[in-house]
Order: sequence, then C-alpha cells, then structure tokens
Amino acid sequence: MDETMKEFNLLGQRQWPQWKTLTAVLGLCTIMYMVCTAETIFNQILGNIKSGFHTSIFAQWVEAAFLLTCVMVQPVWVKLAERFGRFWPLVASIVVFMGFSIMVGAAPNMGVLCVGRALQGIGGAGMMPLALVVLTDILTAKQRPFYMGVLGAVIIAAKWTAPLVGAALLEHSNWRWIGYMNLPLGAGALVILYISLRDVPAPPGRVARKIREFDYLGTVVWLGGSLMILLALSWGGNEHPWRSVIIVCLFVFGFIAILIFAFIEYRFAKWPIIPLRVLFRLRSLLAIVASLFIGICMYGMIMFVPVYYTMVLVEGPVASARRILWFILGGCLGSLIAGSLVTIRGRVFYREWAVLGCAMLAVGYGLMYTWPLDTSAKSKHIGYQVFVGLGLGFSMQQVLLAAQAGLAVNEISTVTTLVDYARTLGGMIGLVIGEVILKQKMFDTVTQTIPVLAKGALDGSDVVSLTSMAPMLSILHDTAQKVYAGVVDALHLVFVVDVPFAAVACILCLFLKNIPLHVVLPADNPEEVPEALYALHHPGAHPKEDRSETEA
Repeated sequence: MDETMKEFNLLGQRQWPQWKTLTAVLGLCTIMYMVCTAETIFNQILGNIKSGFHTSIFAQWVEAAFLLTCVMVQPVWVKLAERFGRFWPLVASIVVFMGFSIMVGAAPNMGVLCVGRALQGIGGAGMMPLALVVLTDILTAKQRPFYMGVLGAVIIAAKWTAPLVGAALLEHSNWRWIGYMNLPLGAGALVILYISLRDVPAPPGRVARKIREFDYLGTVVWLGGSLMILLALSWGGNEHPWRSVIIVCLFVFGFIAILIFAFIEYRFAKWPIIPLRVLFRLRSLLAIVASLFIGICMYGMIMFVPVYYTMVLVEGPVASARRILWFILGGCLGSLIAGSLVTIRGRVFYREWAVLGCAMLAVGYGLMYTWPLDTSAKSKHIGYQVFVGLGLGFSMQQVLLAAQAGLAVNEISTVTTLVDYARTLGGMIGLVIGEVILKQKMFDTVTQTIPVLAKGALDGSDVVSLTSMAPMLSILHDTAQKVYAGVVDALHLVFVVDVPFAAVACILCLFLKNIPLHVVLPADNPEEVPEALYALHHPGAHPKEDRSETEA
C-alpha cells in the first residue's frame, strides 16, 4: 500500500486542517457526552424522584426506557446516514434528543417522565453510533487511533460522572435540569458541527429513489423483534417472573422475528439495514461478540459500588457518586494511553491492548470479590476501582479499531455500528444480571435479619427502595451489621459474575489480527481514492459501473 494513502480519510479527502479536525472532534465529543450522560444520570436520584412524585409506578422505566429505544433504533439511524449522508441524520438525531429532553425536564408525573425518556432515547440512538461513524470517516488512518482514544475517554467520563451530576443538581438546584441542560449543550454542538461538517459530501443519487428503496419491511420487523427481546430483559424479575408465560413468549417471538428479519435482509432487501455478509467474516464477528461481553462488564462499578457507600456509610447521592471517581480516572487514563500507543514504530497493537484490557477486567472484578466490609480499607477501595477502570479503557475502543481494520470502505460504518450496538446491548444485559442478583440477595438478607418483614412486606420493592432504608438501619446497631454484611456479600456476587464474561472477551481478542487501518482504502493509486466516497454509500456496487445510473 502506497504511503500516500495514509493522507486520505474514508471520504476520499486529504487530511483536514488541524483546526477543522479539532472542531469536529469537539462537536462529536459533546454529543457523545450528552447521550452517555443521559444513560446513567438518574442512577443516584431515582429514590428522591419517586418520593417527589409520591409514586413508584413506572419508576424502573426511567432508566430502562432510554436504554431500550437507544439500543433498538441504532441501525436505522446509521442506514439513513449511509443513504442520505452523515450530516442531516446526525443533526436530526440531536434535535430529537434535545426536543424530548424538554419533555423529561418538564414531566409532571412519572408516566410522562418515562415516555419522555423513551423518546429521548430515539435521538440518542442516532447520536451515539453516528458520532463514531463520522469520526471514523473524517480522520486518516494515522489520526484515528488517538482520537478514538479521546472519544473513549469521553464515553467513560460521561457514563460515570453522570450520577454525580444528577445528584449535584438534585441537592444544589433542581433535578429537572437533567433535561434542560441538554439544550445549551446541544445548541453549541449543532453550531460546532455545522462549521466543521457542513461540507462533508453526501452520496450521489436521487432522493426519491433512496426513499423508494429504503428497507421499510426490514426496519419494522427489526424494531418489533428488538422490542420484544428488550422488554423481556426489562420485565424479567421485575414486572413478571423469568419463567412466566409473558417473558418466555416475548423471548421466543422476539427471536423468531429476528430470524425473519435476517431472511428479509438476505433475500429481499436491496439496501439492507444490517448487511449479513459482515457477520460471516470471522474478524468482525469476534469483535462484535467481544464488545458484547465487554459491555456486560461495563456497568458493574458505576451502578453497584454506590450501593455500598449508601447502605454501609449512609452517604447521600453526591457523596456516594463521588466515590467512583477513581474508576473514572483509571478508565480515561487507560483509553488515552491505549489510543496514543496503538502504533509504535510503524506497527499496530490493537490485539495486545484489547487482550491486556480484558484480562485486567477479569482480574479486577475477581479482586472486587474480596471487596472489604471494613470502610477503613481505602487503598483497596481505590486501587480496585483504578485497576478495573484501566482494563475498560485499554480494551473498549481497541476492539472497535481492530474491527474496522482490514474492511472494505463500504463496510466500516456497518461494523462500527454493530460493535457499538453490541456494547450498548451488553451493558443492558449486565445491568439486568446485576440487579437480579443484588435484589434477590438483599431481599433474603433483610427478611432473615428483620423477621417482621418476612411476610411479603417487601413485595414490589426494588434496590432503590432497600437503599432508602439505610438511615433506619444505622440506628439498629446489631441488625445493621448483619444487613451490611449481606449487602457486601451480594455485591461480591454481582462483581464475580463479570469475571467469566471478561475472560471470554479476552480469549476472543486473542484471535484479532493486527492489520493496519489504511488497508481499507480501495485503490493503490491515490488519484482513485475519491472513489471510496461512492463505494461508502453504495454497498456491493462497483463505483465506476453504477455511477452512470445514479448520476442520470
């Protein structure tokens, strides 16, 4: 491959000026911060919101509704971007997110809040993958690892500082700013992205033809199947028992719908939402599955470590959320280090960083199994968090970069989306697993320690309700110590269940070969590189053979 090929990005353009690149990265990091913050910002304050609305009905949907729509709609947004260009779908997703952020902030009751969160997630479903896709498009092969590391640090910082932001707004202002704060951030991002991305070329061809040939049937079946499976994950163990007819039927019919979707994509779709050919490439499949397992391990710290500080130390939302800043430090540092040192003396090391990161995740969560009840063991509390954070930072973006390497240019956006989709879906699965374990173990401990509650007094309760008992338990010294020990035992199980997932991800990453990123460009002659733009938006088509039809 000619060295001059490294000077081009995937749009067939020569390397952008530094100011323009930095401006685009700033805008993309801003929208990624917005959507990742929205995922976890209610984590520490949901109990207070329930008290403010004087109801717990629909409370569990405040977080689940956003994740549900954010997961299921991602491929649709990316396909719109492939057919109509990156810029306007990205803008539309930001506008949708901002519009329903107003609904979240102004919600008069819990039901409206949950609906607003679900609709807000539709916008987030476009912002998250399109930020990754656009960043991939505009950077050269030499630039991409570092800036992907920067974006990875933003993702980690956003997800894990969001609970602190939400708690601070609750204590010092008003929780409704959780919705309203997205308005100035979104407006600023739109201005920045317009300045830097307005001249990004759109694919050729008539708009009417693109609308006519869009994969409507595949989209409907995909959304229906995804909805059933995600509802089963959300309802299982909360709304209905896992073995109930409703949950079983949702899983069965959901997977049947996904199989029908695969047949439609393979047999009928001219421009499929998810081209199945990428799933038959071992490298892509390994990266997608590894990303799923990394996603399962992603929320173990952020969602469950604060439970320890809330129950055992009886700390408020801000204080308990502040305790995980060490994990954030490790994650951001790891992402930046790995992104900066992917290429050393002309050689790439995606696999080594991904394997090291996943191994550290497995060992780190194993160490978390020894998380002490003794609150004076600060070195372990801090050291374990930093270690797990470094593991996530080393592995998360490197798996994505490894998946992108060696692909044809017209497949990169699809694989990028699938890797991000798998990570987000994995995060949702990890939350479900952790909440089921923690809830059941804490229920057993409380009912055994306080017999008066054993006769169904906790029916319908959740982890948030149990943590609200912390002030009362702190008065009951002997009883409290037994409950505290039970809470730590429950957390040990939550942490150790992530070990096998991280270990499997580590094994899968061993088979990811180190391939230079720049080999994805479709021509050895730099003069032919702009043909990548055509191929990028016309999967399966030869740029010169089909151009006459689209330009007619």
